[in-house]
Amino acid sequence: MRLTGNEGESFAKQNLVQIKVDTANWKVLWKNPQTGEFWKECFPHSELHGGGPAEFVQITEEEAKSEFASW
Repeated sequence: MRLTGNEGESFAKQNLVQIKVDTANWKVLWKNPQTGEFWKECFPHSELHGGGPAEFVQITEEEAKSEFASW
C-alpha cells in the first residue's frame, strides 16, 4: 500500500507512531501499534523543493530492519 501527500500525512497522524528518523537518507520509520504494520515515509522527488510530497509505503518488518538498522 502507498499513500501520498495529505492522505499519507493524515493517515500517519491518526494511526502511526514514529520509530526512527534517518536524516541522512530523508526517510522515517513508522509503526501502527494496533495492527503491527510498518510504514516508511520518504521523499522520492528530490528534484522538487523539500523532496516533494511525502510518500508513505507499507513495508515488512524485515524491510524495516534492513533499511533502519537497529531501530
